[in-house]
Parts: sequence; structure tokens; C-alpha cells
Amino acid sequence: MSSSADSSGAPLISVITATYNLLSQDRQESFREVIDCMARQTCDRAEHIIQDGASTDGTVSFLQDLTADAPRTRLFSEPDSGLYDAMNKGAQAARGEYLLFLNSDDSLASDDILNRVADRLEVTRPDFLYGSTLRRYEDGSESREKRMSLTAILQRMPFCHNSVLLKRDVFMALGGHDTQFRVAADYDLMLRLLTEGYQGERTDDPISMFWGRGVTNDVVVTAEDYARVWVKYYDGFKAARDLSQQDFFRFYRRGHMPAPLILERLLKPGTSDAIKAAARHSLWKTTRRSVQFWRSF
Repeated sequence: MSSSADSSGAPLISVITATYNLLSQDRQESFREVIDCMARQTCDRAEHIIQDGASTDGTVSFLQDLTADAPRTRLFSEPDSGLYDAMNKGAQAARGEYLLFLNSDDSLASDDILNRVADRLEVTRPDFLYGSTLRRYEDGSESREKRMSLTAILQRMPFCHNSVLLKRDVFMALGGHDTQFRVAADYDLMLRLLTEGYQGERTDDPISMFWGRGVTNDVVVTAEDYARVWVKYYDGFKAARDLSQQDFFRFYRRGHMPAPLILERLLKPGTSDAIKAAARHSLWKTTRRSVQFWRSF
């Protein structure tokens, strides 16, 4: 099932939001904020794709009513295998040159952010553009994510996935999200992006706002999925030959990788400049933390 709003010309940006059984999770009010924040953008260079996973609790009717008068909004509902599969399906349906994935209980950071990033994208046309993320707390206060550096990519996600605009053609060339990863598929995608040598730009503007809740707040679950990503990523490396998934789990928990593995990554022929910079940063971190005995797990 799909529905669409009339639009003239292809948009520059496709904002993609995945949904499933919002009503049974009592999340309809938080999703209204997603629709409201998109309406406040007044950006005629952006479309909004809602990719529903064939909800069974009345969510589809709710979404149809909610988006009936929403401009440049298209709704699709079909079975999927989870969040990242839904994102991939939304990307397939997207008409924009750039993709922005916005969670169903998040919002955009300001009412003019899509126009601001669209102006930047039209001039520079990077493979991806990333910015900071605001975190909203229950008491109404906010904080801003400041740890944004691509050199962190061998340790963690360098920015929130809902604050990066990625060229659709690049997303497709990379094969989209690898759905074997339940939590860290966005990290896996960014790791592959930089490994392949795609070029990005940074904006100091916060792009999205999110609540500090959800599965990624579970440190153990996140560490386990990162470990799976690294088992795949370092497959074939000599220094990883005797490393198990549990080893990589421990590396995540302690915050650094073994030096021989990172050195092999740095010296591997064909390594992109971004990964070389990340490997040098990782080696520095490994050296520093190797003497911090209180970090052992």
C-alpha cells in the first residue's frame, strides 16, 4: 500500500521515517511532532517518506489521517524485517538526491534546518554532510553532541545517524544498511562509506533532536553488535586471525583496539585517507590507554 502527495519536480532531500505499530506502543503523540516539525520546515526541496512495516494495530489509518494534508509526504506500508530493512525500503522509494533518516520519535533541530542544509548541498554537492545532534531530556532541557570527528570511526559512530545527509546514489552503491546488524547497521554503513573513500563535509548546525531512549541505550547490546561489525570488517586481516567476537566485545568496552590490528589497517594497500587518519588516531588512543590500567574489563 502506498499513498502520495502531488509534488512538482524531484526533491533535493528525502527525509525517511520508519514506523511500526505506533498505537500499541503509545507513540502516536511523539510521531505527531515528526509531522509537525516537517510542516514547519517549509522546504520545497524536501520530501518526507513514511515507511511503515505493515502495522497491525491501526497505525496505517492513523498515518493516513495524519498526513492527508501534509505536503510532499508519501506513505508506504509493507512487511519488513526490522528498522534497517524499512530504512532501505524507504531509500528505494526516495526521489531525493540526499537521504536523511529521522526516527519516528525524533524531530529536526530547528525550523529552517532543511533549507539551510539544502543551500549548502546545492553549492558543494558532497557525498555526505553531517552535523551535530541535540538531546532532549524529560525536564525540558537540552544538550548538544560535541564529539564529532571522522577520526573516531574505528572506535564508534562519529555522529548520530539522524544528523547525516547521504547521497542516495552512494547509499545504493554501498548496498544500504546491512540488516544482519540490529543496532549497529548505521555504524557499519558509515565505516564502509569512509573505507571506500567517499568525501564528506561537516556543518556546525545541529540537524536533528532525539530523546535518550531506545535499544542503543543498552550498552551490552550495542557492544555485541559493534563486535559483529568488526568481525566482518577485519575478516582476512592477519592480526585478527585469532580474535573472536568476544575479543572485539572487550575492545569496544575498553575503548581501543590492539595496536597490531590498527597498524595493519593503516598500512594495508589502498587504504583511504579517512581510514588512515582514523588508524593514526586509534593508535594514539591505544598507546595512551594501554597504560591506564583502571580501564581493564
